[in-house]
Amino acid sequence: MAAWMNRHPYNITQQPNSDSTRYSLILRENEAAPFLRWTLIFGDFLNNLRSALDYLVYSVAMFESKSSLPPYEGNLAFPLAKSQPEFIETARRRLGDISLPVQAVFERFQPYNRPHPHLPPLLGILRDCNNRDKHRLVKLIYGGSWGGKVSLEGMMPVGANCELTANLGELKDGAEIVAVTIDRPAPGMNFTNLEVILTVNVWHGKRDETGPDGSERTECIALMDLLSDEVRTVIYSFAKL
Repeated sequence: MAAWMNRHPYNITQQPNSDSTRYSLILRENEAAPFLRWTLIFGDFLNNLRSALDYLVYSVAMFESKSSLPPYEGNLAFPLAKSQPEFIETARRRLGDISLPVQAVFERFQPYNRPHPHLPPLLGILRDCNNRDKHRLVKLIYGGSWGGKVSLEGMMPVGANCELTANLGELKDGAEIVAVTIDRPAPGMNFTNLEVILTVNVWHGKRDETGPDGSERTECIALMDLLSDEVRTVIYSFAKL
């Protein structure tokens, strides 16, 4: 992703409407992003994390049974439940004969017990994205964040009112990134002092229904770091038992 970004694969053009009441900044691609390749890599990453959790369960079962072939070895897996009743039901099938005190540690790390302040529970994101990847490609998109000082310079009509809007949704070639709408014609205006930063994001759903639109997605590399750290936390906690 960094190599693609470093080639400056896009530029931004200014586009007024026909009566000069709306000035837009439009994304133009010079080089299409290799989303298919990135998505396949991200899918492998998800599967590797999920497998690490499943291997943890198998290792615990081996340790407790003192056997290289623990009971119910074909069904062992790390349960990732949305609620305690679901965990209780799933644990019967996925945790085999693992002792109840150790099963309680597995429950402590269930998504419903580990909320995140801004995102859905991290292991819930891992579960949902990995399940989605088994049936179709996880959706990676451009996500635009714009910052700095946005100025529209020129001869603004006296008493005119302006409204600035930013596109928080999917960005692709030809998409409007940001726009200023004026309540009367204002020809000859130009954007200045604008910085646009494009990131590659993963859609994962909102933390809750009241969350901002931006909480539905996270920059891909940042999300990979968060998920990796969460899985490490789980595994290291069992190493300390």
